[in-house]
Formats: sequence, C-alpha cells, structure tokens
Amino acid sequence: MDIRRLRLWESRNATVLNNDLVRVVLEDQGGMELEFSSLTPSGVRINANFLPDFRGTGTSVYSDENREFWKSSPHLYHKAGSYFCFPNFGPAPTQELASLQGYGGFTPSAYWMVERYGTDPEFGGIWLMSTVRNRKEKWQVRKVDMLLPNQPVHYTACVITNTNDTDLVVTAAWNNEIGSPFLEAGCVLNSCAQSWVTAPKGELYGSVSRLAPDTQFDDWKKAPLQGGGTNDLTEVPYPIGKTDYILGLVPRSSNLGWTSVINPRQQMIYFTFFPGPNALGPDDIPVNFNNFLFEYGGRTETPWSLYAGGMSQQYSLNCGSGTNRFYGGYKALNPLDTLLGANTTVTIKAGETKTLYYAKAFCPYDNARIGGNFYSVEQVVEGLVLKRTKSWAFIPADSIFHSLKQLTKRLLTSE
Repeated sequence: MDIRRLRLWESRNATVLNNDLVRVVLEDQGGMELEFSSLTPSGVRINANFLPDFRGTGTSVYSDENREFWKSSPHLYHKAGSYFCFPNFGPAPTQELASLQGYGGFTPSAYWMVERYGTDPEFGGIWLMSTVRNRKEKWQVRKVDMLLPNQPVHYTACVITNTNDTDLVVTAAWNNEIGSPFLEAGCVLNSCAQSWVTAPKGELYGSVSRLAPDTQFDDWKKAPLQGGGTNDLTEVPYPIGKTDYILGLVPRSSNLGWTSVINPRQQMIYFTFFPGPNALGPDDIPVNFNNFLFEYGGRTETPWSLYAGGMSQQYSLNCGSGTNRFYGGYKALNPLDTLLGANTTVTIKAGETKTLYYAKAFCPYDNARIGGNFYSVEQVVEGLVLKRTKSWAFIPADSIFHSLKQLTKRLLTSE
C-alpha cells in the first residue's frame, strides 16, 4: 500500500494511490483520474482510462495560445479518464459561465484542493480527501478516494453540502471514459439496466449518430437504427465514424447498480458499481441511470477533430452513471422531471448534506467463458460474483461500501 504526491508538469500536480493490484493517479485539476491500471494475466500493467490526444499539458487553457481549439473550456483542456460531474451534466446555463461550469459542470473544470491523505488503521486502506467549493452558489463537494488491501477497486464518496438558504436542484453523474489498450473491437458490454432510451436529436453537438433519436427500447442488443433495423450495442465495433448516447434505468428494486466492460482477448474486466435504489440511506444521493456514450469516431468538432468538420480523432467508450437527463445541462434541471419513471435531478435542501457512493474495479478473471459475458451479479460477503450458467468470476470488493462509509464519517467528524 502506497500513497504519494506527484508533480506532472509545471503547476499540475496529482496523487498516486497503489495497493499492488491497482494503481490510481488523481490530478488536482478537475479531479481527473488519469490512470486506473491493473496487471493482465500475462503480468503487463495496462491503463483502462482514456487519455484524449487533445488533452492539454499547460498550466490552464487560458495560458495556451491555442485556447480556442478547446473552446476555452478548462474541462476539455484537462479532460481524461474518470471524473465527477456536478451540478450540471451538459452545457452551462449561460455563455458567460461556459468557462467555469461547462459540459460536465463546475467540478471537472475546477481545482480540487487536497486537504489530507494517509492510511486507515481500521481497514488497512489508503485514502485522499479533496474539496471543491463554489462560493457564488454556496455549495461544496468533499471527495474521499480509497483503496483497500487485496481489492482491485477504487472507492469514492462525494459529500455535497448546500450552504445556501435555498434548495439546490442539480444533476450528479460519474464519467468513466475508457480506451486503448484495454478497449478494442470485440469487447462486450453489460449493465443492470433493462429499459433504455436513445438521446434526443442534436444532444451532442457536432456528432454523427446511427441510432434513431429519442426512442425507447428494452433490449440493447436490438437498438433501433435511424434507417430502420437494429444493432447490438453490447459488442464494441471497430471505428465506424459514429457517436451515440443511450441511457438505461437502474431497476427500482435493486440493491446494486452496475456496468461492465469485458475484453475477452485480454481476459480483463472493468466493472463499476454503486448502491441501488433499494439500498439507499436517507442521506444518500441516488444513481438512477447508466449512461453509455459510444465514441466510435463520430465527433466532427474541435477538439475531437483537428478542425471543424474534420475527421474524429477519438475512439473510446464512456460507461458512466448518474441522475441526469442525458446531456441536457442546466436546461434539464427540473425537480419534477422524470425519465423512464425515475427522477432526473437531485434536490439538496438548504443546509443539507448528501453523499454519493461509487466504485470501479479493474482486474483479470480466471474463467475464459466469462469473456462471452455474464447473466447476473450476486453480492456476497467477500465481494461480487458474476454468473454465467455454470461459470462464474469473482471480484473481491466491499459491495455495501461499509469501509468507505465508516472512513468518511470518521474523517468528517474528526475536524
């Protein structure tokens, strides 16, 4: 177990957390998870996270002479891998706020101040606490990242406090963008969702889509195409020059929400999980939807392409989750709005504190048959069991987030 600070470039710092099974690198700027790596069965360490070719390395987008290439967006300039989106998921409310609160919200555009980090004597893990404050809108997010011994899992708690005297209506979502060398054609996808809907037309600016817009369907192996017919979205293709976004409902009776990406050739799995609607505490933020963004070469605007209308440079997959209405941003913030029967926003009352718990696992699996996908997920005391008829795979994990909850409570009450 090891945790240490790291200087990336001038004025760009990060924290490295390592428990021998996985390594996590979290940059202060945007809270971006640059690396979430694990060892393949052959002993080679690979990073699951996608690092865009357009990712900037300067102090900020404003100090870069080519700032308009990134649309003067700190989020796009620092964008990488996995990160937390709050309080909007999508466009900013006004053009004036686009530089501070654009695309993924305030949190991935802001600097996360590292408060403390260390080891946990109770559970033997390592942890990092960092904070983002929005003084104008009067809210703050405290994030606790944790690794536990002998578990290939990165746990995160986002503790959100509304210090305003009015209620805060927000969306809260995790972006998990994965790419090469883990992601490749032939990977297979899975999710707890059983009902799906495609994004409205024009939801992603500059994208070239293949799916019929704003259409509900139950089997994502038979997703509706624009020109008729269907497509199996659970199979990752080669670059096809298309970008699409679908949203799936986390079943209302579930104790656990999850998504997965399996690379059968490498025999590796990327698995995200979080408390389901049936396992939420009174102060927990729900995660109502699985968001899949298929970036298979269909973005024609900068910085995804070298010039406006050019060829997309991006081949990646975003398997995130959250409470949001697609990528609607502030225009979708309606406390009464629902999608597929679930709320698309979260209301945090004046003076209230709520917490979102989320985790990601990245590890090899022993049974090659799991490469053909699995049919169910079972929570057991020691972790998670992925079942395929008579075959199964096991991920050591704290699926009820007991250790993270106890650590977060202890850190906050010790101040």
